[in-house]
Parts: sequence; structure tokens; C-alpha cells
Amino acid sequence: MAAENLRVMESRRRERAPWRNAVAAIFGPRFRRITLFIGFLAFACLLFPRDPSFEVMTLREGYPAKRDLIAPFQFYLLKEKAQFRAEQGIAARRVAPVYSVDATVAASAQSLLDSLRAASTEGGGLASRVRALGLTPEATRTLSGIDARRITPLAARLAGQAHAAGLIPEVESARLDTESPVAMVEKVGMRLRTPWEALLDVNQLRDLAWEEGVRAFPGRPEAAQALQELVLATTSPNLHFEASTTERLRAEARSAVNPYDGLVRKDEKIIGSHEIATADHIRKLESLRAWGAHQKPAPDWKRDLPPVLGRLVLIAFLILGFATYLKLHHPGVYAETPPLLLLAVLSALVMGVGWMVVNQFRGYEMLIPMTVLSLSVALLFGNALAFAATLVASLLTGVVFGLGLPFLTGSALAGIAAIATATGVRRRRDFYRPMLVVAVTYALAIAAMGLVDGARFDVLLRRMAWGMAAGLASVLAVTILLPLLESLFTVTTDITLLELADLNRPILRRLMLEAPGTYHHSIVVGTLAESAATAIGGNPLLARVGAYYHDIGKIDKAEYYVENQSSARNRHEKLSPTMSSLIIQAHVREGAEIARREKLPKAIVNAIVEHHGTTILSFFYAKEQARRKAEEKQKKLNPSDLEVPEAEFRYPGPKPQSRETAVLMLADAVEAAARSLNEPTPGRIRGVVNRILEARVKDGQLDESPITFEDLAKIRDSFIPILTALFHARVHYPGVFAEEPRIVRPADDGGQSRERSRLKIDNS
Repeated sequence: MAAENLRVMESRRRERAPWRNAVAAIFGPRFRRITLFIGFLAFACLLFPRDPSFEVMTLREGYPAKRDLIAPFQFYLLKEKAQFRAEQGIAARRVAPVYSVDATVAASAQSLLDSLRAASTEGGGLASRVRALGLTPEATRTLSGIDARRITPLAARLAGQAHAAGLIPEVESARLDTESPVAMVEKVGMRLRTPWEALLDVNQLRDLAWEEGVRAFPGRPEAAQALQELVLATTSPNLHFEASTTERLRAEARSAVNPYDGLVRKDEKIIGSHEIATADHIRKLESLRAWGAHQKPAPDWKRDLPPVLGRLVLIAFLILGFATYLKLHHPGVYAETPPLLLLAVLSALVMGVGWMVVNQFRGYEMLIPMTVLSLSVALLFGNALAFAATLVASLLTGVVFGLGLPFLTGSALAGIAAIATATGVRRRRDFYRPMLVVAVTYALAIAAMGLVDGARFDVLLRRMAWGMAAGLASVLAVTILLPLLESLFTVTTDITLLELADLNRPILRRLMLEAPGTYHHSIVVGTLAESAATAIGGNPLLARVGAYYHDIGKIDKAEYYVENQSSARNRHEKLSPTMSSLIIQAHVREGAEIARREKLPKAIVNAIVEHHGTTILSFFYAKEQARRKAEEKQKKLNPSDLEVPEAEFRYPGPKPQSRETAVLMLADAVEAAARSLNEPTPGRIRGVVNRILEARVKDGQLDESPITFEDLAKIRDSFIPILTALFHARVHYPGVFAEEPRIVRPADDGGQSRERSRLKIDNS
């Protein structure tokens, strides 16, 4: 019943396939490659210099100019940055601070003093009001007496004078923040220029009150003190500093400073060919760029279009040439969208940083992080692809920004150094060596180019220091970006594979505990696959780690696989061959599901789903044929139903697509076959290996992988020594059984003893 349901689902899937195939044909890999090509061209266009007539020119202080630079139009010279900032600071300090008048303060003070004066005249409640002001006891006694009638009017007059002039907390501290001789006081919507001398602060009001008290009460200092304390207690500053308004006016003053202090006329020579560039030459070039950006001349298609078209053609040729290289030498990368997108993103990242360097750090083009691309591609895809990608990315950057041979030479040398040191990087700590090598290479390349150009020694040292810093920073950036790139673009490095090779990972420990036979089989297959991958130039680490995980789908039904059956009972004895075949086939699908749930890389998932390809479960297929023949003889089955559909007994595939999964398939099969031999002599092991390899080739299982007949010979020669060492004959020691006693089955056991040996080969 289960087999019938499976066939119905498969037929329905095939019925829905046509429209899915049509959609896939429209939005397939070719469409995605074309879209990526157009998108990268558009990105490169955004980075093009806006005015090729002068933007492609680069001057470096202490280096000779490559050609004459003539002013294409009249422009003004920018001031030195330090001078310009100083002038802006002076302009901002000359802005008068703005104060606003709070009329409620004066009204409140006069109201309070009027109430005190009225109380002193009427003679009621004055003492309690004076005490509420918090004055000293001497002042309180004086104001509680007859002198209050003269003191309160004087205090009201002094408060009115102070508020009329303008009272602030402290004049001197306010003047320290400005060079303006006046303050701006806002009154009734008007802003009045008021000299600082005309304003009063609290200290001046204290002195004024004391002097007025001494004149009004000669020889009576207690009355003068009472007047002083009363004025200070009732009079508050009525001018408030408007910080936001003042800062806005200062910003306007800074922006109004003229950034130019000279003139360069049209067609005037800025620098001549082979002339040593000075700070003044560089200032003229920067002024030309700044003035050109502000001027924004009308587009001249006859002048601007040819350089842009030329750049586009060069970039298109470079990209198409690189795509052709990928198609011929790295078809796996060319066929998949994520690796192509990753290469495009890394190139765009390098060019984007290059745009910032060229526009903000003139003369420091070696800061463009080409080694980020070189080291990343070497770790993700190998050295051969990294060399090609470094060359193409360097040429693309040079074409887009008009950089010459020095940049191409330096970036190529740094990239080669990064690629050379990437070979041995398998752990995070291994990045220290590339850091040192890349930094030293940057310094040597810059020094060599500087000597060729005749740069000054101090300029050369400064550029070498920056180059070494760029080398260290680029390798550090790779260590940070690498895990993110692996996750986003489904690629796997040897660093990740080494982490997955840890046999203490939970899923492998579960395999060891719940399916110990399968676990041991996987370890042995890993050794065989690693040796074979090394022999044919594949990735031995990927082959070994893929072997560790290739049978994790057997965990849930471990007892259905012969290597895990410790007793004589076989779970398949009471099952039909079709059901047994479905159970055995399911370990591939279930293994892939477990791998995705464990977030294993795509390369490991591919190893799981491809390690059987579309091979046939020959034992169950033959058993089903025998069953149908027996039923046909007993007249229980029509002759038309005698033929067994072979597709029901084949694994779903796909066939191996890479060297690593191909050697995994072969290692898996030969290990199981060699283990089933009763007398594993070297000759018999060699014969089994030859038969397995020939059977896989004849069945077409290696047709979609890059395995050649020469590779098969190398794989066979790598398998035989390991299998011979594993399954060699044992020495018979006196008094000890040479082998374990075998269980003698009755003659009518139905051939189950032979079934277990054959089942072991089919189940592997």
C-alpha cells in the first residue's frame, strides 16, 4: 500500500512538472546570470568619474605627474584646510550672543517691593514678610523698624534701573565666549545691539546697592547692608541667553566665510608632465574637482559619452572573459547562482571602497582592499579561481578609476601573497601568517614603486606605513566576513569542515550510540574517501567529513541495517522486498532532513543525497523477481505482472556531481563489499574493488561527475592498501580460536546466512 501511494505521488508530481519547467526555463540560471551581469555593469557606471577630463588625473605629493594637467575652465583656489577652519572660528566668535527679555521678572520684583513699601507705611505685617525673604538677622531688624519707609522705595528704584538696563548673571563669563563688543537684546520683536558696558550683572547690582545705601544713610552701615540684601533678594536677572538662536547665527557666519583665495584661469597649466607634485599642485587639483562639482556644467555628449562607452566595453569584455573562464575551468561555480553572486559582491565591495579611497585619500590607491577578495576567494573556492578573480578585479578597478600600472602591479603582488598564504589556513589562528605576509608585501610593493617613480624618502615611509596597515586590516576583515559569507552564500571552507570533523559533535555521538555499526562504517569510509580524494586532486577534507555524515539518516531505524544487527534476527525477514527497499532508500532523504535541521553546509547535504546516486538495490530487486516468479507458478499472479519495475528499487539520486561525492560513493560500496568477504585476501579485495568500480561505471553513476578513467585507476590504487590493512588475515595463536565460532543454521533456513552478506552490500 505504501509503495502504491508513493507511485501515485510521483505521478502527480510529474503531471505538475511542465509548468514548473516553463517557469524554471524563464527564470533559470541563464536569466540570473544575465541579471547579475547587467546589475554589475550598472553599479560600475555609478562609480565612473563624473568629468573624465580631469578626474582620472591623480597627483601624489613627492611623485612626478604622468602627463600635463591643464585647467578646463576658470576656477578659484581653495584655502588651506587649517586656515579655512581658523577663519570660520573667528567669524563664529564675532557673532554677538542673543539675549531675550523676560518682562515678568521685572513686574514680579516691583510688585513684591510695592507690597513691602505699603506694609512699612501702614505698619502692619512688615516683619513677617521681611523674614520670609531669608535675610540676615541684622537686616531683618533694620527693615522691621522705621528705616523701612526709606529703604523699600530705594530698593524699588534700583531694581527698576537694573531691569531697564538689562540684568544677566555675570557679564565677564558671557564675554569670554565671543569677541563681539555688544550683545543682541530682543525687545518687543526687535533685536537691539547693546554694549556690554550698558548691561548689569548681579555683582555690579550688589556694589550699586551698597553705594546707594552709603549715600542715603551716612554713618549707618546696617541700613546700607539692609538695602543691599533687600535688592539682591527681590531682583533676579531678566535677560536669558538664547543658545539655539546664537548657534544658528554662528553657523551662518561660518558658512559665509569664503573658501577660496586665488584664481586659476582657463587653459592655465596646473602641472607639467614629469614635474614633481607639491602641496600647491595638489591644492589646485582638489580646487578643480570641488569647483567642477559646484559648477555642474551642462552635459556635453560628444565629450562625455565616448569615455563612458569605452569603459563599459572594457568592463563587459572583462566580465565575459571571466565568465568564460569559469564555464571552462570551474563549471560548478558557473552553474550556481550563489557563488557567482558572492564573487560579484566581493568585487563590488572592493570597488566601492576604491571609490572612497580615490575620492577621499588621493595618492593612497594601495589602500584599496584587493587582498580581501583574493584571500576570501582562495579560502572559499581555491587558489586557481582566486588568481583569476584577483586579476580581473584589479583590471576592473583600474579601468573604472583610471588607475595605472603601479596600482595594478601592487594589487597583483599583494593578491598573490594572500593567495599563497591561504593554502595552509585551516584554523582561525592560521590567519596570523597571512596578516604578516600581506603587510610586508604591501610595504615592499609600495617601496619598489616609489623608487621607480623617484618619491621622497619621507613620503615613501608614510605610504609604506599606510600599506602595512591596509594589509593587516584586510586580513582582519576576512576573518570577520568569512563566517557571514559562508552562511549567506552556502559555501564551505576548510575551517568549517575541520569544525564539523569533530567526532564529539552531538549528531555524530548520537550515531555512535544508536547505530554503532554505521558509525564505524562511516569512519572507515572517511579514511578511504580522504585517500582517494588526495590521489585525484580533490578536497580530501570535504570527502572525509562528508563520509562522517553520509549515513546519519540510519539513526532512527538503525536496526533495519545489517551492520547494526547484533542478533541473528533480520528485520527484513517479515517485510516484502518493496517495503524493505523503501525503508533502505529512506535513509538518504531522512539524512538530508537531519542535515538541514542541524544546519550542516550544502556540501555535506550533497554528500548525503548523492552518495548512492541512482544505484539499484539488487538484492531486494532479485528477491522481488523471485517472489513474483513463485506466485506466477502458483497461478497467483498474471504473466503480465511478472516484470518488476526497476525504478522502484533504485535510489532517488541525484548521481554524484563532484569528485568528492563520487569517491564517497565508491568508498561506501567497496568498504561494505570488502567487509562481507569470508577470506579477505589481498587478491580477493583487489577483485572486489575492480568489480565495484566497473559496475558503477557501467551503471552510469559517474557520468555527471568530473571523474576520468585515469582518476578511477588512482582511486582503485588508493583503496586497496587501506582495505588490505583493515581486513587482513589474523595470526592463529596456540590455544586461542583463530575466529569466533559460527552459528550453524539448519539447511532449511532459506539462505538467510547468504542474505545477510548480500544485504550488507546493498544497504551500505
